Amino acid sequence: MLKKRLCVSIVLLIFFLISKVYGEDQNKKFRNGKVMLFDQTLSFNVEIARTELQRNIGLMYRKFLPQYNGMLFIFEEEVIQRVWMKNTLISLDVIFISAENNVVSIIKNLQPCSKQLCRIFESAKKSKYMLELNAGMVQKNGIKIGQKILFEW
Repeated sequence: MLKKRLCVSIVLLIFFLISKVYGEDQNKKFRNGKVMLFDQTLSFNVEIARTELQRNIGLMYRKFLPQYNGMLFIFEEEVIQRVWMKNTLISLDVIFISAENNVVSIIKNLQPCSKQLCRIFESAKKSKYMLELNAGMVQKNGIKIGQKILFEW
């Protein structure tokens, strides 16, 4: 009887551990979408960071980001958003977008940081979304504060 209980307990433990690992893997998978500027034909393919874990990982450790690709961060609340470049290997432009889908703040050409303490940057106004693109994309494509953004996912 004791062996049977022990076997059942071990099977349940293994099942729990497998489901936990599988759930965490699902949490790490980014959905894909598209971000478009309303007044232009410009669009970016994006990975969508919608969970806290995904937002914390972001574009860390990536050595390359294709030219018209990026990452869209979706936050629960519209607040002053903060970003840092810890363990980010590529330079980025960061666009902050309001709940009404308007560009409200832009930080250009953030540089990688491999130090223990990295500078924290923040949006000039409250935002609900944050879009990270390769450095230079804002200037190259004339992205400006006040532009309307459309999302497709």
